[in-house]
Amino acid sequence: MMNITIVGSGTAGLINALVLRKAFPFFNITIISSSKIGIIGVGEGSTEHWRMFMEQCDIPLAELIVKTNATHKNGIRFENWTNHTPDYFHSVTATHQSKPFSVYSLYAALIKDGKLITENTASRALVENKVPVNGMHRSVNQYHFDTFALNSYLTSLCIERNIKFIDAEVEQVVKNSENSYIDSVYLSTQSFHKSDFWIDASGFKRVLINEMPGVKWQSYSDYLLIDSAIAFPTESDPNGQIRPYTRAKAMDSGWMWEIPTQERRGNGYVYSSAHISEQEAVDAAAKQVGYEINIGRSIKFESGCLEKMWINNCVAVGLSSSFVEPLEATSIGSTIQQANCLVENLGTFKPGQTHQQKSFNNKMASMMENILCMISLHYISDRKDSNFWKDVSSAKKPEYLEELIGLWSERPMFQGDIKRKGYEMFLEPHFFHVANGQGLINKEQAQKMLVSFNLELEAKNLVSNAKLNQIDHERIDHGQALREIQI
Repeated sequence: MMNITIVGSGTAGLINALVLRKAFPFFNITIISSSKIGIIGVGEGSTEHWRMFMEQCDIPLAELIVKTNATHKNGIRFENWTNHTPDYFHSVTATHQSKPFSVYSLYAALIKDGKLITENTASRALVENKVPVNGMHRSVNQYHFDTFALNSYLTSLCIERNIKFIDAEVEQVVKNSENSYIDSVYLSTQSFHKSDFWIDASGFKRVLINEMPGVKWQSYSDYLLIDSAIAFPTESDPNGQIRPYTRAKAMDSGWMWEIPTQERRGNGYVYSSAHISEQEAVDAAAKQVGYEINIGRSIKFESGCLEKMWINNCVAVGLSSSFVEPLEATSIGSTIQQANCLVENLGTFKPGQTHQQKSFNNKMASMMENILCMISLHYISDRKDSNFWKDVSSAKKPEYLEELIGLWSERPMFQGDIKRKGYEMFLEPHFFHVANGQGLINKEQAQKMLVSFNLELEAKNLVSNAKLNQIDHERIDHGQALREIQI
């Protein structure tokens, strides 16, 4: 029996509580959070890791969609990120590889012809604002959520599953003087709470992990210039349709997101404060949407992560551990990865053990390098039309990403190009789609590879089959499909 306490009841805290409850049914799990402190409420998009989390934690799909005002997320539409390809999708569907050499022959065939991968492999439902009738809501692994509705729903699941809640703020962290392990916390209710293991899900405040010895922040500001965001809601599209994808539109000093839920759209402008003021960002966002906007939240942040997310008997998750930027919606997905990696090591944990912490921290460091490279990949652009994009072009690139770009200039991607320690969020197909949209894979070398492996005919057939698969199924309006769900 172990006593585990989570500080913070945002999405990160609730996800960890549910995963730990499923893994360890006899552990005592407590969440400490104050009803006076609101949640960030910005990250409304998930990655495909969400389906794994749902199945793992026995979360009914229909109930989730209804309770959280969820919509399908079949990918992200990138607009104006480059001059040469001002409109492309990152939506991983067909990923055929030729055995035994793991050649992505379908992708290579499209690239050598100068074609976009998603545009020629994804269902036409994506751009028609529809979803496939067959396996309607099970054909997608990721969703958009109303953040506050999601929080309410996950909270109810935690209560149903015997996870205790304490409504209080942590006022003091009490550590054991011998080993700097957290012994207890003193709460605003004027009481102490003891626990064996602690999870810091308190967001940017980091109320627990900041009290641990050797805490260091690894900044990504040399690579990513974005450091601010404004978020605001708008009404649903007047035409009544709901897009089954996220929009990411590049702007003069950053980019804007649009995330549809069933009842509204969540929007935001993520920008560099060195290139534009908050008021200028508000004005630019209003001009983009076509009317005056009311800012729901303004956020300042530094992209980066903790060098060590697990120290002694405390682990930081979610925003307490890292934040890169909202691009590619990595926050929820990385939290799920953290929870599952923690499960690997927590069942046999006891004070004094260090190898579990080291394994966790190494895997999380690899996950963060993977995320940093994926986000940085989007900013390798031929745009030079503003000071922001000029500075982006000269910004430092992650060493690993530079290696990959050099490799892709000489040959297309192969399975194994992306380093793996088990919890990386983006693998070769993800990088293929984005690198294709950003124009970073050599067309001539793709052709040469197909010729060398004698795969030209196979690749041609794969392209033809992919085109057929795009339309060879019945489709229904996305909004209608959501409205017909009953629980």
